[in-house]
Formats: sequence, C-alpha cells, structure tokens
Amino acid sequence: MHTDSSAATSPRPPLHGYRSITLIGVFFLAVIGFGAYACQSLEGGPVRSDVEYRARVAQTKKAGMEAVRSLTPAPEEAAESPGRTLDDIAQKDSSTSCVDDFGVDDGGVTRDEPIFSWELTFAGRRSDYLAAIEQLRWKWKRQGLTVKDVPAPGKGEPGAGLPGITTTDDQGIELALRPDWYSGDPVVRADGGCMRHSY
Repeated sequence: MHTDSSAATSPRPPLHGYRSITLIGVFFLAVIGFGAYACQSLEGGPVRSDVEYRARVAQTKKAGMEAVRSLTPAPEEAAESPGRTLDDIAQKDSSTSCVDDFGVDDGGVTRDEPIFSWELTFAGRRSDYLAAIEQLRWKWKRQGLTVKDVPAPGKGEPGAGLPGITTTDDQGIELALRPDWYSGDPVVRADGGCMRHSY
C-alpha cells in the first residue's frame, strides 16, 4: 500500500514566526531599558555626594580659567596680578533649568549646576576678540575637541556682529567664548552641568 509521506510529516512552523518572536522580545527589552533611562533622566541623574559636587565645582572653575589663560591675544580685563586672580574675578552664574520640577528629590538631596563666567576686555576690541576666537578654536581642535560656531547676535542686539565658539571638554564641561547675552561684552563661560547631590 502506498503511503503519502507528506501526510505523515508534521508541518514545520514558518521561519518568519521565529523572527517575529525574537523581534518582539528585543522590542520589549528596549522599552524596559529606555523606561529606566527615562526615569533617571526625569529625576536628573544619580545622586552624588556633596564631596563629589564640590569637586565638580572646582573642576568647572579650573576649566574656565584655563580657557581664559589660553586666549591669544590676552584680554586686558582678565589679566592676573599679585592681588587679583582669575579665581577672584570668576562670576558664579545660575541656571533656571536645573530645578526639581516634579518633586523627586528627597530630603537631604538638592541639585545645582556649577557655572562660572569671566567678562573680558580686549585692547583691540573687535579685532583682538576675533583673533582670540580663531586661536582658541585652533587650540581646542588640537586637543581633539569638537568646536561649534555660535552665530553673532543681530543688529541692535548686545554683542551685535561678534560670533562665538563653544565646545565640551573631555570631562563633560561645556566651554564657550562668546558675547554676553545682556552686556554684549566678550565672556568665557564654563558650565559643569546639572547635578543632584546630597548636602
């Protein structure tokens, strides 16, 4: 008697079924991972110790002072003297974005953003400032940093016609040489980023 071998063999599930199951599994893992990252981002990142925060403050100020010292030609207003250092004239700025909007910080936890700026005066005004921009761009690129251009403010705005540059160093500190938003005077700014920390 002739037997139909195809009837005796059970059908194999199509290959695309396994692929679909695998893709769905990968998708759910990605959603879980993204959710954990989003929750931490919403909270503002991990809570650091007060010692770590103070170290970040010092690190940020040092990076800004190094940027000022490397300017060529050197600005007159930021010149160091025995009774006056870049540390002395550093202005501590604040950020309105580094706040706990959702009430996730528990007692004993706060958040701060170390930002320092140095207002500068160049002897040759515009020409010396533009020369300093190009020299600083070259120095940052030599360090392997990515330099981005900051468009010059428009006519009638503070600092009109003066472009700027910005970069992020290898410690994650954002550095910039640009006209100040309010006065229009050249300013070096160092931003260490928003940090949650104990106090």
